Amino acid sequence: MSIWKNEYLRYKYFWGTIFGIEFLLDILHMLNALPLAGGIDTVYSFWQMLSWIGIVFLTIYDLFSFFYLNKDRMLHLLPISKYRLLWMKAIVFGTYMLLFFVVSMVRYLIILLDNAAKSLIKVGMIYLLSKMVAIFSFLSLLIMLLLVIKKINNSVLGAIIMASLFVGIVGAQAYGLFQVVSARHDITWIIGIVDGATGMNQYANILPIVFTETDDKFHYVEDSFYIISVWLNIGISIISFIVSRILFKTQRFNYIEK
Repeated sequence: MSIWKNEYLRYKYFWGTIFGIEFLLDILHMLNALPLAGGIDTVYSFWQMLSWIGIVFLTIYDLFSFFYLNKDRMLHLLPISKYRLLWMKAIVFGTYMLLFFVVSMVRYLIILLDNAAKSLIKVGMIYLLSKMVAIFSFLSLLIMLLLVIKKINNSVLGAIIMASLFVGIVGAQAYGLFQVVSARHDITWIIGIVDGATGMNQYANILPIVFTETDDKFHYVEDSFYIISVWLNIGISIISFIVSRILFKTQRFNYIEK
């Protein structure tokens, strides 16, 4: 079995369950079978939050186990760069993330049919571009942090340092994004996935954020999107990728299972 096929099938039951529930909720929504609270589909909103938390944690767990803990001995024995294998795993998770997002985006665009958006095509393209960059930013940062902590022998300490750095960087990015946007507009912001015409999700790394005007000046949902969020993620991606390449090229790492 090829490396790619093995990686795509590694968590087939997890991905099968995730996509199965998503399709089921989409069908129930179209049949108006899901309860609404204040016009918001609370069941679906909770599912989106829960599913993305699960996907992110599984991604971190798999890459952390492989590269930091040196699990999966057969994969480590292959005559392929560990850095390349790490990116192969990241690409697999990134592909699943993007597919899952596209499936859920179809439902979101259906919600916006009642004049909430000026152009559904524009909203779809903005969302797709924003999410693609956010996913790459997340994976690039994760790989860089794994290389940063690789030489720490205590796995608990390594995990704590990696988590602290990740939260700190993403938190600083979210704060910077808010400062830039709020300097020009009177806005409020929400962390988390929103439903319907409330606004457009944009991302500080993988963290979803929604900006809303306090005086409701947004006529269409695309008016709530700020391109600076994409540029910040591109910046994080470039820096993370360059630093990870430098670390892998200049450092010697131990690949004995911890």
